[in-house]
Amino acid sequence: MIRKAVPLGLNPDDELIREEFDKMRSMKEEIDVLAHQQVRKILWGGLGYSVVQIGIFVRLTFWEFSWDVMEPITFFTTATGIIVGYAYFLMTSRDPTYQDFMKRLFLSRQRKLLKSHKFDAERFKELENKWKITSCSSSSCHANASIRNRVGVDLDLEDSLQSHHRD
Repeated sequence: MIRKAVPLGLNPDDELIREEFDKMRSMKEEIDVLAHQQVRKILWGGLGYSVVQIGIFVRLTFWEFSWDVMEPITFFTTATGIIVGYAYFLMTSRDPTYQDFMKRLFLSRQRKLLKSHKFDAERFKELENKWKITSCSSSSCHANASIRNRVGVDLDLEDSLQSHHRD
């Protein structure tokens, strides 16, 4: 508590911890940004798929066939989407919202990138805790503040660590 109230001079160990933590934090930020870019591409692909599907339905409804033929097709397509959302809910115990889907997709991409870059998440968490004890008292020192501000995904490193251990 005294260190938080009155920051003392850094000893050599603190400097090494800070350097290693800064290096790992910048690597994690790069991974998070790359994961977010991949998620955005997937989401834009989903939008493109939806637009193409609607375009095909419009073409088939007004030029090729009639509404009488296309109505059951569109009904079953919509019903399939609802069933997929319900299956998502049953499997994840979470509401099938776009924000939750984006978060889960982000965590999935992040796990794969952490693994492929051989990022030691346990060591990162350990360094983050040491660094917070020695010098940080504000939330700006928190490693996840950066990703939250840059890409708008609100999550904790614990989410990544828990998911990382499942692999």
